Amino acid sequence: MDKPSMPKAFSTHHYWYSSLLKSATSAEAKLLYTYDHAFHGFSAVLSTDELQALKKSEGFVSASVSKAVTFDTTHSVNFLGLSTATGLWPASHYGKDVIIGIIDSGIWPESPSFNDDGMTEIPPGWKGICQQGPDFNSSLCNKKLIGARFFDAASRAEDPERFFISARDTNGHGTHVASIAAGNFVNNVSYFGYAPGTARGVAPRARIAAYKTGSNDADTLACIDQAVADGGKGDRRL
Repeated sequence: MDKPSMPKAFSTHHYWYSSLLKSATSAEAKLLYTYDHAFHGFSAVLSTDELQALKKSEGFVSASVSKAVTFDTTHSVNFLGLSTATGLWPASHYGKDVIIGIIDSGIWPESPSFNDDGMTEIPPGWKGICQQGPDFNSSLCNKKLIGARFFDAASRAEDPERFFISARDTNGHGTHVASIAAGNFVNNVSYFGYAPGTARGVAPRARIAAYKTGSNDADTLACIDQAVADGGKGDRRL
């Protein structure tokens, strides 16, 4: 949507979008998210005819179908050409006080990789929360894992029984990615006794904010939008 086109009669863009849906669609249309930070617009459950009617509304720019996405993992350190001896990696103090927003399948907060040993106090500009849900208590966050949220409205609109409503990781992918990106130092790690040593992520001194997405474009965009808002002003972010 074209943000400046909002009529002065509305106090927020959310109310504007809600009004547009009510005037151009049926009662079955459902507003899922309002995006106001990384992107301007909204996501909604609409029929093809309802979308055509909505396109005639003032301020409409474009529309796209929200699709399911797949999770991928990459060899980040090799891909980035990082070295522990010289260059950006040691110069950045391994990500000290950077806040990394992990948009994935959630997180398993009890993992030793998310311990907060050696971490300083949480930056004062941080605005995120540790969202409670089934099998996920707000006390599970710490100075390392400083935030955890979940966004599943679009996925549940497709299949109400499909999604586990909390930030807890149910397939391990988000936890794996978070530990690769910013897992803290964990001593005496091995694979069934093989290759013993210290495990760590690319930025072991960085903070982690986990955003669980329902594997749908609309949910993922809501995660990105919220991550931008949570970061606050003045914080360094990846």
